[in-house]
Amino acid sequence: MKAESAAHAAMLDEENGLRGYLLARDPSFLEPYTRAEEALIRAHRALAASIGSAPELVSTMLSVRLAEERWTERWARVVGDLRPGATAPSVFDGKALFDAYRLEEAAFADALERRSQGLFQREQRMIVTRLALELSVFLAILILALREERALRAAIVTPVAALLGHIRRIRDGQLTTSLDQFGPRELAELAEGLNELVQALVQARGSEVSREEAQRQHAGQLRLILDASREFSESLNLVYVVKAVRESTRAVGGYERVVVWLMDEEQKNLVSTEDSSSTSLSDDELDTGRGLAARACTSGRITFESSTGQVRFSDSNTGPIRAIAIPLIVGARVVGAIEARYGDTRIATKQTVEILETLATHAATAIESARLHGIIETRSHVDPVTRLFNRRRLDADMDTECKRSARYGRPLSFVMLDVDHFKAFNDAHGHPQADVALQLVADVIGTCVRSTDTAYRYGGEEFCILLRETCAEDGMIMAERVRLRIEQRFASGDMAGITASFGVAGLTVGTSTPRALMEAADAAMYEAKHTGRNCVALSAPFPAPRPIA
Repeated sequence: MKAESAAHAAMLDEENGLRGYLLARDPSFLEPYTRAEEALIRAHRALAASIGSAPELVSTMLSVRLAEERWTERWARVVGDLRPGATAPSVFDGKALFDAYRLEEAAFADALERRSQGLFQREQRMIVTRLALELSVFLAILILALREERALRAAIVTPVAALLGHIRRIRDGQLTTSLDQFGPRELAELAEGLNELVQALVQARGSEVSREEAQRQHAGQLRLILDASREFSESLNLVYVVKAVRESTRAVGGYERVVVWLMDEEQKNLVSTEDSSSTSLSDDELDTGRGLAARACTSGRITFESSTGQVRFSDSNTGPIRAIAIPLIVGARVVGAIEARYGDTRIATKQTVEILETLATHAATAIESARLHGIIETRSHVDPVTRLFNRRRLDADMDTECKRSARYGRPLSFVMLDVDHFKAFNDAHGHPQADVALQLVADVIGTCVRSTDTAYRYGGEEFCILLRETCAEDGMIMAERVRLRIEQRFASGDMAGITASFGVAGLTVGTSTPRALMEAADAAMYEAKHTGRNCVALSAPFPAPRPIA
């Protein structure tokens, strides 16, 4: 539209200049005509470049160009080359030719206007469709999270509450009651163990021999189970639950060292949760059965290590042992193991093994609950397409880091980047390929940021990087490195040509709040867009607000 308007204005300038020259025969009137000729050439080049993507406008544009050429060849150049004293061509002939040009130009302008309206409407429909899709994804994730929460409560919270109530009744001496076995298999086994324990207590009460000793022993066992149950069920923090499992296991058997091993999310590695250890057993070690905890997980049975280092299972004659491993099982899946080691060799009594098995059953449920809670909490802060942190996490981190930097006088920088011409890429390749492009851009950003930096997906094709302990000048260096990596990554292939524009802002007196810092980086990014794209711009001290699209 701008190029067409410029071409028409140049034609008007040419006509006015030539008419003035015919009337006054003053060569100075030919200067506007000469300048207009140059402007017309530039406008034609711009039109040719933009109309090339719209074949339906080519024929209309050619009609306008032909009308221009007829007016120029038959009248304009004749007047421009007119010598003093020569007979001037008829003004009416020029007017007729120019009127014919005006008709063609008006038709071309109308065609351009219709195409512009069509593109605008198409863009609006794409925006509405994308918003509807994002809303659908959000609702699906929300419904899934609610279902998981309800399932977790029905499968674990309610049965655990019933177990705790039964334990409290047993603690108060109500040994005539029993607990119905319901819920997951582990909790049903725990209920069965408690019922057997109650029966054993009742039998011990009926026996005059060692009656008081049996009561003290079973009361101590019940107290350990009760305390462990409370510790496990009062928190969904995985670190806290694992620590409570270690301490409870150590208290039950007087072990010198207790290690809780957990399976990773892919069920391939068995990883130690000790604070000072990063030891892990791989899937090869699990397959070959190496390690006491690995053998317990592979077999799904309690495993013992004798004084000679020989490994035996719970259904064999154990004899003196120096270590024991109890698998942590939830449903039909092994989620880890508890490995407990003595400082010397001891006899593993049936009573000790049963208590450890009961604790392991309860611990497995508590650990799995804490892990599922952690997974859900993590997913609420991660963008599902790029696997970067989302806008919710960005707002929280910005508030924390701006306050910290302002309080301690530390530098802080913020980078915003936008993929150039992404709408055109999306229209040309489709949404699935566009998502792949965004994932690749996110991967490039992830390989460039430091361990102290954090990358986010702001929305659409916009990304952000929070640079801690970094001034604005160093932020420019960082942004330029990311820009160059993106340009190199998409230098060839099906997605060749993808670039990004960057805006960098540092924390100053004028940008001391999260909103001000983000607006400063946003304004700088739009400045980079206006100056040619695929570049980095630094925010002014007090950036102008972002223009309304």
